[in-house]
Amino acid sequence: MIAPFDVVKITLQLQTQQRSYAFLRPTNDGMLACATRILRKEGVRGLFKGNLSAEYLYLTYGAAQFLVFDTIESALRKTSLPKRARSFIGGALAGAIATSATYPFDLLRTRFIAQETGNKVHKSILGAIKQIHAEEGVRGFYRGLWPACLQIMPYMGIVFTSYDVLASSYSWIRRSMFVGNSPVLRGLDAVQDAIIGGSAAVIGKTCVYPLDLVRKRLQVQGPQLTNFAYGAVPKYSGMANALSFIVRNEGFLALFRGLTPALIKAAPASAAVFYIYGYTRDFVLTVRPE
Repeated sequence: MIAPFDVVKITLQLQTQQRSYAFLRPTNDGMLACATRILRKEGVRGLFKGNLSAEYLYLTYGAAQFLVFDTIESALRKTSLPKRARSFIGGALAGAIATSATYPFDLLRTRFIAQETGNKVHKSILGAIKQIHAEEGVRGFYRGLWPACLQIMPYMGIVFTSYDVLASSYSWIRRSMFVGNSPVLRGLDAVQDAIIGGSAAVIGKTCVYPLDLVRKRLQVQGPQLTNFAYGAVPKYSGMANALSFIVRNEGFLALFRGLTPALIKAAPASAAVFYIYGYTRDFVLTVRPE
């Protein structure tokens, strides 16, 4: 269900022309206009490009992320660090390790989305793996990993810390004598993890979004660069060069291209992950023998 938002977001991130910015009114280069162009040129299937590699990414990344986070957070409990510091460190390290382990799937997703319908560079995941390895070597699967880690470490740290702060605030409100018995809050208890998780994702995604855009631009670099995104993406020598080039030639706000679909996608996805995580955690705690 969230795949079309991913396709629109990455398509917008790879656009390089000067764009207009309008508040609460449609533009010719915004999310809706981009989705309309994809539908017109490629049909409904165009909104699901790269979905298979994205599914592999989500499954492996989610499992690795929470496994590493729980392991690190448990180890940090033996230290004198405060809970929020443990959440930030655990989230940052979990994000970096999970990102590094699953990064080739992320790169494959971007390249499948960026390729033109009538001039496909890769026709299948296996074919893409063979071609990238032959033309670019193992390093080709990790183009853009550095900004990805720089992005995901503070992102996951911010998400888990924001989750902890919001959860503590919610608990304080629930204990308040003024609104503690509110039927609205009682109704929210069942989906508390989902609401707080979605809110934490919005905060984290906005803070680190420029690095996400740079990562996508770097992922299509290589010998096939001109065959991706209609040849619009320039050649960059690295992360710093990409950042300075984008700000200098496209403007500072260009670093936030595609933020709207990114937030629309991130909030429900994170809400679902935290809801399942919270439900599983509560279930395990109830059946664990004393």
